[in-house]
Amino acid sequence: MKFWTALYFCFFASICLNAQALPIIEKDGQKYYQYEIIEGQNLIQLQSLFKCDADELLTINPGLERGVEVGQSILAPVLRGPLTHKVEPQQTLYAISRLYEVPLDSLYSWNPSAKNGLKAGQDLLLQNVILPLNVGQPKVVTTPVFQSKFAPKITDTILTHTVLEKETLYAISKRYMVPVDSLKALNKMASSRVSPGQQILVPIHKPKTSEVPIQVVPQAQRPSSNNSFSFPVPSKESYHIAIFLPFQLDSIASQNRFVAAAALDYYMGMKMALDSLQKMGLSAVVHVYDENATDPNLSAILSSRDMSSVDLIFSPLQEKQARIVATFAKENGIPVVFPVQMPKSIVEMSPNFIAYTTSDEALVENLALYLHQNYQGHTVVLIGSTNAEEKSLEQKFKSAFAALPTTQSKLKLHEATWANYSKFKTVGGQQLLVSFSSDRAKVVGLFQAALADSSITIVGHKDWLDYKELDVLELRNQSFLVSLPSYFDYHNPQIIPFHKDFRKRYHTDLTKMACLGYDVTLHIGKQLLATRSLQNGLISNMKLSKTANDLFIENKAAVVVSYRNAQLLVP
Repeated sequence: MKFWTALYFCFFASICLNAQALPIIEKDGQKYYQYEIIEGQNLIQLQSLFKCDADELLTINPGLERGVEVGQSILAPVLRGPLTHKVEPQQTLYAISRLYEVPLDSLYSWNPSAKNGLKAGQDLLLQNVILPLNVGQPKVVTTPVFQSKFAPKITDTILTHTVLEKETLYAISKRYMVPVDSLKALNKMASSRVSPGQQILVPIHKPKTSEVPIQVVPQAQRPSSNNSFSFPVPSKESYHIAIFLPFQLDSIASQNRFVAAAALDYYMGMKMALDSLQKMGLSAVVHVYDENATDPNLSAILSSRDMSSVDLIFSPLQEKQARIVATFAKENGIPVVFPVQMPKSIVEMSPNFIAYTTSDEALVENLALYLHQNYQGHTVVLIGSTNAEEKSLEQKFKSAFAALPTTQSKLKLHEATWANYSKFKTVGGQQLLVSFSSDRAKVVGLFQAALADSSITIVGHKDWLDYKELDVLELRNQSFLVSLPSYFDYHNPQIIPFHKDFRKRYHTDLTKMACLGYDVTLHIGKQLLATRSLQNGLISNMKLSKTANDLFIENKAAVVVSYRNAQLLVP
């Protein structure tokens, strides 16, 4: 039996007035309507009722292909669209944003007058939210409040309890002081077996005293799909920008020539970007500091008069120095751009911090969209892991994969384990085997399976690029798709003319670090010029978005390429 971890909640009752809206269930990060089959319904009628394909209903509800039964509980994909919300007395815009799970920025964008405050009875426009669905469901839907999975739903005489992990029917009967036989009879159960996520009806007596209000457990905020946000640097005629690079100019004793060379390459690319931005109309005073200098040292630089008027900081490239600068910037309310990957403990210090390097979570989300766009007709199989970090990436991938409506893609995702993924060979046709495993032996086995079957295409993780086990003669010719924050190719038509200009100016060859300095400087500079769209660069792209809970600003752009024979190939 497949166990569900489900979060049930009721909402939109205020929209539906007296109508009974279907409850919403969350399964594997996706939301569905929960519906109970009534007399005379069949699969065709359900397809029409929920405005979705029959295949989609069968995929969501395994076993439904054998027929429907009265009283059977099924899931159906939610419908999204615009609706109007009437503001209730003392209701805040924040409460409305949490109710519909939309960012405050979006509410302000859709309703500019809301910036002046809300009034009871005022109509607010909302876009792309889950629509309440009233299909005459016989069950009573309760108060329109968000509840945790531990909170039961109460009517006058019937309580709906959601079964928890490892909970038995006997434990439920003891909790509510109701005999097991009464629970079985009310729920028409042939046995006492229950499953996590299952809803159990519990009979209760209406109290003579006033009802005790249920304490609402705040629901955790989820990542927003809305990419709109306000760039953290206010618009000005001229900006003061501080850039830190590890030149090590007076640190001969501890100098690392590779670090110093990378800093110089970055600086040369940055200079070319600043020249381009100046032609676009950007006015800025840029101070470049040696983060490894001994005189003045980093502390002295941060306490200098120049830093008191800085509008934006480009962080040091080394973690120790980056943490010091980030602490200073947080205390002084200065936005910071991190050109290279830094620990979350640093970038999450302030919501004004910008992580330019795309996170692993965003990479797998881009990967899911890429498969939809380029591999229609394939069988997509996600091989699950028991590792917590890998399972988190898998969940991100599944959520992003399921986000695309069936009207745009017919691609379906199948889940498997390392023990049974080979069974999908019997389906026939081309297969995409997706894994984010860090178990090198299993990854090698996956490559060997692909070598033996030309119908298999592997989709993997960027860390595999460093696996020496894959860089052997036996496996080198096997390619795999991978999502990356950046992609450097001397033969790229966009790189060739830039390389010529770079060599003419500096009399040296272009490097990836020089391209990074150019891209991040140009992209952020365009933000100062109020360019908010997707920015394409030499080796990386940029699409900024707030993270969940507004912890920081992240780059959601990525590039998907094929890796074979120790080199990245244009797909």
